[in-house]
Amino acid sequence: MSNLMLDLNQLAIFIRVVDEGSFTAAGKSLQVPKSRISRMVADLESTLGVRLLQRSTRQVSLTQVGADYYNNCKHLVAEVMDVHAEISDRQDRPHGVLRIAVPMIVGSGILGRFIAQYQQVYPDVRVELCHTDRQVNLIEEKFDLALLVGDLPESSLIARTVAETDLMLCASPEYIQRNGTPSSIEELQNMDFVKIGEGMQDESFEMTHMSGTVSTVKLKPNIVTNHIAAAMSSIIHGEGVGVLPMFMASEYLLSGRMVSIMNDWSFRPQSFSVVYPSRQYLSLKVRCFIDFLVAEIEELKLSLDTIPKNENEKVLLAYKKLIEH
Repeated sequence: MSNLMLDLNQLAIFIRVVDEGSFTAAGKSLQVPKSRISRMVADLESTLGVRLLQRSTRQVSLTQVGADYYNNCKHLVAEVMDVHAEISDRQDRPHGVLRIAVPMIVGSGILGRFIAQYQQVYPDVRVELCHTDRQVNLIEEKFDLALLVGDLPESSLIARTVAETDLMLCASPEYIQRNGTPSSIEELQNMDFVKIGEGMQDESFEMTHMSGTVSTVKLKPNIVTNHIAAAMSSIIHGEGVGVLPMFMASEYLLSGRMVSIMNDWSFRPQSFSVVYPSRQYLSLKVRCFIDFLVAEIEELKLSLDTIPKNENEKVLLAYKKLIEH
């Protein structure tokens, strides 16, 4: 096997010299000094160990080996240049398949509308969502990015927190009708609890009253599931109360299948982040999706910032406005 190292620039320069008929003409067409053109061709000849061109004061002519080399390589270089130009041009518009890993808890609610709106803006991008609560390896599994809710794990991945999501206590109207509406932390702790996660151990939450009082509530689960659809179904069918992100619960609250409780209390918000393998050579489809998501969430935050948190009905109207946007 040959140890020759091919320099595509030298080969392209050689072909241009032959096409233009001289070093001077090739230099003018490429806006490169004649001396550099001559040096690159000479370096190519030195690498190959053959003379490709016969030089004269005004023009150049191909040797026999030079003619063979030119005829065999010209169409190959043209194809490489065409592909290079096509790839460069395509970077002006997002395209291809965008693979996103999404936790189960984000699988419902407003994300689907974000994706639909993104595709309306960038129709050449196809989106593949993988809903999973396991920790995926973005590089090995060929994901472009992942969305995370909560604290970020220690990782070499690039992370960008794009928003904070509010948590809220929810139950079905039927459950509240049977058990009453809790008015204190003590009453809440005596209610059935649908836990999203694993293990039957109690789950603790820090809650802050609108007066500023901070309390820790410990809820004992009667149902535990790591499948968000099952948890939502259990809450809707009156099996207990649940702690849900507002963006996920909003549709069920608007439809009346759930109601929010303990609205004078609030949880510590959770971060909503985008993670991706590297900043270097970040594809346009990924960059545009991140920018689009940030812009959509900023619009949501602006609409909610003007509404008092305890006025739950108005918060839901704001979500309705966003959903219908």
